[in-house]
Amino acid sequence: MRSVKWTKRNSIYLAVLLALAAFLIYLPIGGSRRNINIGILVFIYIALGQSWNLLSGMSGLFSIAHALFYGIGAYGMSLMLARAGSNPLVGLLVGIGANLLVALIVGMVGSKLSGLYFTMALIGIHSIFYTLAGQLTITGGWLGISLPREWQLTRKELYIIALAIAVFMTVLFQVIRSSRIGTMFVALKENPQLAASLGSDIRKWRILAVLISATMASVVGSFYAIYMMAHNAEVFNGTVSLRIMMVCMVGGVGHIFGPWVGSALIIMDEYIRGAMPTEFASLSVVIYALVLIVMALLRPQGIMGSKIFQPKEVDVRAIENLDAREKTE
Repeated sequence: MRSVKWTKRNSIYLAVLLALAAFLIYLPIGGSRRNINIGILVFIYIALGQSWNLLSGMSGLFSIAHALFYGIGAYGMSLMLARAGSNPLVGLLVGIGANLLVALIVGMVGSKLSGLYFTMALIGIHSIFYTLAGQLTITGGWLGISLPREWQLTRKELYIIALAIAVFMTVLFQVIRSSRIGTMFVALKENPQLAASLGSDIRKWRILAVLISATMASVVGSFYAIYMMAHNAEVFNGTVSLRIMMVCMVGGVGHIFGPWVGSALIIMDEYIRGAMPTEFASLSVVIYALVLIVMALLRPQGIMGSKIFQPKEVDVRAIENLDAREKTE
């Protein structure tokens, strides 16, 4: 049997995971209602961060409007429960189905465009849904939509579900990252020209990346609808997309634990706004921005971007063997 070499990185991971596990177990038992709500919010952004990480950190398609998929998932759940009188499972599936259709369009755009042009197209699609959600009668317009109280859960139940979603999305990200699909995603990000020259179908892999990422975000959006029991078109707000990006950028883009570390920003923001008088609550945004500026200057690769935490680089030329194997199957 081959022995496993214990490294400094493994020790850091173990210490962080043990401390985090102890805190997560304590919070729903001895924490206040406010702390539990903050915990739920943190898990939501961790899960969304993993979704964004897969699309932008792993695959290289920079999404500046990721709230698009999140909002569609939320409305899929809300419309099914409040308008159709259905159940959460149907709402979840409808949200995922709608997201897959939108993601297919976004993926096709991403297969033709990249960089700034892809970002501009995504913002355009996002703006259409944001406006429609605020104008249509079926969505409740800007007043929003409320869910039937029969589906209301306790805060502890919501906390457990949110934690399970965050852990599941983290595991899913790592499984994909370690698979042949993840190798292709990273290869396309690092050197798409080389990937194309070796016969890789860039269009297909980019569409697949958007489909998976949108599905992940849709699940989180569906949970958010149940958690809030009422929401409006602000689920599409650009602030949501900004928070998703910042959680990943501060923690470390493309790193499995990046969103977990970066979620400290969400905790900081919530506690600062709660501690300040109402008239000064907006100052938390200033502090939030200062932290981002400091991170950009001192550690642009994120906290988990240190060499201690960096995974091994993917051999881009490995895609030649992967594509050859795929064609023979």
